[in-house]
Amino acid sequence: MSRKHLILITGDKRFYGQTRKAWVPMDVSLIKERLSEQGFEVTLYTIQEMCNKMINPVNKTILYSFSQKENVRQYTRDILTFLSRNNRIIPSLDLLYCHENKGYQELYKKERGLTGLKAWYFSSLQDIDAYDIPYPIVLKTIYGSNGKGVFLIRNRDELEKQVKKLTDIGILTKLDLFRRRYFRKRIFPDYPNHSDYNDYLQYKEYITKHENFILQEFVPDLKFDYRVLALEGKYFTMRRHTKKGDFRASGTKKFDFNFIPDNHLLNYAEMVYNSFDNPFLSMDIVFNGQDYFLIEFQASHFGVSAITKSKGYYTKMNGRWIFAEDKLNVEYEIADALNRYLFRPEN
Repeated sequence: MSRKHLILITGDKRFYGQTRKAWVPMDVSLIKERLSEQGFEVTLYTIQEMCNKMINPVNKTILYSFSQKENVRQYTRDILTFLSRNNRIIPSLDLLYCHENKGYQELYKKERGLTGLKAWYFSSLQDIDAYDIPYPIVLKTIYGSNGKGVFLIRNRDELEKQVKKLTDIGILTKLDLFRRRYFRKRIFPDYPNHSDYNDYLQYKEYITKHENFILQEFVPDLKFDYRVLALEGKYFTMRRHTKKGDFRASGTKKFDFNFIPDNHLLNYAEMVYNSFDNPFLSMDIVFNGQDYFLIEFQASHFGVSAITKSKGYYTKMNGRWIFAEDKLNVEYEIADALNRYLFRPEN
């Protein structure tokens, strides 16, 4: 497999995210320029071209872009799953499934032994009571970012109410169910056992909205969490502070870049990064007073403020963490990390 011949798959209009916001892409020409300087032959395709022009590479290394849009994510999953049969894709197929899917993230974390905080993955309230859920607990929808879809649940009643809010079917559907229940009379000669009431019950179950969600152990008295962005040997750090009266650090926009991280935090981030086998990893990490825990992660299409707003990065030299007051633009940092990753001895 040629590591110097790289296929870079972008979204529509050469989108490769992200920079300032989720909808603001990186400059793909800069990534290509930097990789070309390092001896790569880079071929650019959009995800649509890969599919509809029947481009079917074999034994190639493929770097591709994620998306925050659900339809594009599904489209990308379909095409990259197909391409992964005969090529090396970066990020891996598992990490593609983890993107904007906290449920799959929990499965992936458990596979890697990252089980410090207890978490459960459910599709409904049906079998919740079979598990020993420690309240208060954090409920998360499997999609959503910047603190959206994240709720602190204090007891079983609050859990039921919040899940019902997430799965509300709306007034028009409720009116239709009322009509079916009390004003519908039908006879089907081909189905002599038909019952309007049973049909109503079955239809109600059929159209009932369900929402997959995570229940995650709550860390009390959290004043901030850490965002660590690892780019193959470089670790950019930031703190995200909570607002008064809110347990969530994500989405507050209260960032802190001028602090010295504990060596234990950097060691933990390095351990997590090394277990994921990817050139880039954005990690949300909390500290409960004794240990560090990985909350969420993204292997691509992550916020890059830790690069753009920090003065530099940490790197480990001879077993010691050293701060380097230096950085390149985001596109060059991405290209350089990919280059270092592909030419690790084990790769």
